[in-house]
Amino acid sequence: MTATAIPTLNQRMVEKRHYWIEGLRIFLGALLLYKGYYFVENLALLYDYIDDTMPVNAFMVSHYVVFAHLAGGLMIVFGMLTRIAVLAQMPIVLLGAIYYSGQGSTFFGPTTELEYSLLIFVLLVVFFFYGSGKCSVDHYILRRKEDEEE
Repeated sequence: MTATAIPTLNQRMVEKRHYWIEGLRIFLGALLLYKGYYFVENLALLYDYIDDTMPVNAFMVSHYVVFAHLAGGLMIVFGMLTRIAVLAQMPIVLLGAIYYSGQGSTFFGPTTELEYSLLIFVLLVVFFFYGSGKCSVDHYILRRKEDEEE
């Protein structure tokens, strides 16, 4: 009679590691969706803020930001073309982190969102390289194509 070894916590975490990163991807997408909804609710404030601080068309920039956050957030949540969705988010978050976070105060002051923006940017970089993962629409479609070819 052979004794079966009980897997350690570390072994179980390594076996199920993709669930943790998938949860992080879904959380990131949900945060971006929330931010997009917030911008929709406060679109007039976004117009005014862009008009005051940037020499570009506020209508185009604000609608790009809202669309990228809403559509990109949904795509990231479901793991659909994740790298493209992340790529569309990167300039928004980076510009927000560098340009708008320190506006009117110090970068690391109590009222800035620099840390939040930098954290979101780092997560975007991670998912740009990692991709959609196993629990995603992309993985399901690719696995289906592989099954049909066999």
